Amino acid sequence: MKKVSLTLLSAALFSAVSMPIQAQEYMFTYSKLYSHMKQNAKEGHEDVKVGLFFLNADTKKLCKIEKAWMEKEEHYEEIVISDSQEVMVPLDDNLKSANPLVFVDTPMDQRCDFSMVVMTKQPFVGEVSYQQVEVLLPQMQSILEELGGMFASWFTPAVEGVTLEFANNLNSKVTFSNGSEKQIVDGKVQVSLSEIGENGFMTLPQETLRVLPYLPSAK
Repeated sequence: MKKVSLTLLSAALFSAVSMPIQAQEYMFTYSKLYSHMKQNAKEGHEDVKVGLFFLNADTKKLCKIEKAWMEKEEHYEEIVISDSQEVMVPLDDNLKSANPLVFVDTPMDQRCDFSMVVMTKQPFVGEVSYQQVEVLLPQMQSILEELGGMFASWFTPAVEGVTLEFANNLNSKVTFSNGSEKQIVDGKVQVSLSEIGENGFMTLPQETLRVLPYLPSAK
């Protein structure tokens, strides 16, 4: 559900400084988000998780989150936004029972679509080995299939590598230990495990913003 006006609570918080309304406001129930995020607490997902973001509907780039919070009756708590613009909704059984409303403000001049992704818990930096990537693929595959439901294993494309995203629309290259290279275009490059080569590694020009699955057979 999407709201354009600020809540009464938010209006009260901002009224002292007379700030104009400058954000699109989105609202969710905590229980709806929890139903997806619970994958993050399951065994076998030590290195990957479900992340919550908003993407610009036109550019497909990450929207800047201006503010996010939870509220129910007299209770109010702000939600942390990571450097990669991930909405860091806490995973908590007590919050599931209370089921507060979750609000997210994005820039008014953009249409931002909710985006739920499978991603690594930690960024890649420097040299990244074949084995570091290899261990991620079955974890990513597992979460994708669990999110898809009972028969998802029949239809979910195979995860064959990683999609690397970098800040500031980086244009550079990834270099491989076998001497080959691959271009990073507008902050994004897709790398299959086979391109790295068993016992090989790839070298990145800077730390990643996000590391997502690479699904070459997805339509």
